[in-house]
Amino acid sequence: MSTHRQKPPKGPTHWVLDWDGTITKKDTLDALVNIAASTKPDFPTHSRWTKVVDAYMADYTVTLDGLAPGGALPTTLEEEKKLLNEMKVVEQRSLDRVFESKIFAGVTAGQSESGARKAVESGEVTLRPGCVDLLQSLLGHAASKGDSLHILSVNWSRHFISSCLKAVGVALDPSIILANELDGFAEGKPSTGQISSGGQMKITASVDKLKHLEKMRKAGAAPIVYVGDSWTDIECLLAADLGICIRDEPMGSSQRKLTEALERLRVDCPRLSSSEEADGSQVVWARDFVEIQAWVDDYTARRA
Repeated sequence: MSTHRQKPPKGPTHWVLDWDGTITKKDTLDALVNIAASTKPDFPTHSRWTKVVDAYMADYTVTLDGLAPGGALPTTLEEEKKLLNEMKVVEQRSLDRVFESKIFAGVTAGQSESGARKAVESGEVTLRPGCVDLLQSLLGHAASKGDSLHILSVNWSRHFISSCLKAVGVALDPSIILANELDGFAEGKPSTGQISSGGQMKITASVDKLKHLEKMRKAGAAPIVYVGDSWTDIECLLAADLGICIRDEPMGSSQRKLTEALERLRVDCPRLSSSEEADGSQVVWARDFVEIQAWVDDYTARRA
């Protein structure tokens, strides 16, 4: 595990942000499904999506109960990693069900971009307070201060993420968005409905996100700040130079699951803005990017 710090690193910093529930206020898969539904009004998209979700939840519960009978969840990081890796099969089975459902078959990248814009304009997809300002600040610092940025997500469409950000005025180089993609989008063809097949990038679980984070660390010397909100972020939060958990009041179910996992592993997670408590902590938490930006600005001012 790397050496963690509560203060922003001196010099260039590599920021890695999760998408669903971190940059956005809530999960955006429903919005992606709604885009597919709008392109095929006579197709039973929503009824098939309900079946996919129900099957996933049942599979998740049964598999977790089998791996951790009676709710006996891990108390060490190695055991936690093993459990998360074993749970990965649930995500793959879910992707297989999505393909079999044909929900995304025939959808084009153009329709995805148009739908993403409408989802942002309607408020169906909402970014957390301060996120746009922080992203634009990081992009501005890329040349002058050497800061770098990646978005690392298990979301099913990198193009969808890019389109949502474009709709709020944040134009990112697609290469810095590490996420899955609907087959066909990259070639400008209607999607087959499959998600990251044929050896393409596939990010479905915590272990996949960690592998990408480790590649980033090998590729550059800048300290990494990772921001996430759910159980699939825990390995990256603990492996980064600083991990920041996003927490609402009250916490959502994904946030509670991450919080409970940190408590099981006896990882202290004080609030970022509580400088005395947070000093030297491995992982901290913040409400939103306004709080994170204030922390960065305050430290920058004191360094000036």
